[in-house]
Amino acid sequence: MFDFHIHLARLPLKKQLTQLLCDRNYIFIAIACEPWEWNELHQLKKEFSTILKPVRVAYGIHPMIATQTTEDTLAKLRAHLEEDELAMVGEAGIDKRYPGYDDGTQDHLFIEQAKLALEFKRDLQIHCVGDYQRVLKLLTEAGFLQDFAIGPGASQLQTLTRLQETCRPIFHRFGGDSNFVQKALPYGAFFSLHLDSFRKKSTAAAITTIPQERVFFETDADETFLQSIRPDNKNAVDENQTTENNDLNAEEILAELEKRLESVRAAYAECCQ
Repeated sequence: MFDFHIHLARLPLKKQLTQLLCDRNYIFIAIACEPWEWNELHQLKKEFSTILKPVRVAYGIHPMIATQTTEDTLAKLRAHLEEDELAMVGEAGIDKRYPGYDDGTQDHLFIEQAKLALEFKRDLQIHCVGDYQRVLKLLTEAGFLQDFAIGPGASQLQTLTRLQETCRPIFHRFGGDSNFVQKALPYGAFFSLHLDSFRKKSTAAAITTIPQERVFFETDADETFLQSIRPDNKNAVDENQTTENNDLNAEEILAELEKRLESVRAAYAECCQ
């Protein structure tokens, strides 16, 4: 299994869970959205990553904290990316629900992170709640090019090779339409699908137009994810709680992750029939 977007540092029993995920070959990209989460993820990577089974991560600044971000925050983000040559950038993006969407603050922060992705040649995990076309405009302003020029007659190997050479924008928890897909593909875009991606008819229709090699699946699991397992467990994210106190264990969390990821796979298969 490959979970393309999971907030490992926000889940309970994160050390036990990380060890279990590695042992069970549950492949994942762990996403960190703000400085405290970068630090947590950095420690997990140090403890559990190996040459054979590297813990893949992404460091970024979510638009929810755009108005709280300083130059020092960006400098610390750069330091994490310099230290980890495999780390992606993100999640970064725009979100109309948070401050800074209308005054350009979120745009500026997204462009800065997109430039880091280009500079370090890293993939960029993108969060968008609002205007997807605006994100493409910002990517262009940051320096992303519409240069994915392999034609329809190219082999899958040629396509995959070209994709591997590209600094790719990844539209996490994708919710756009078919028009957006066609405009995003020339940027070498990937699309990470969540169960929510299939709820809107326009997005479900768009998913069928995405080349299969550009599609990944995700749980986007964070502290709210555990409410589906234990709705009455309000403090599930507390790492200091014992398994007995919160009535959770790593095996149970993994089972729910696998269930969710398989549900996304099934939804994709049904959508593309």
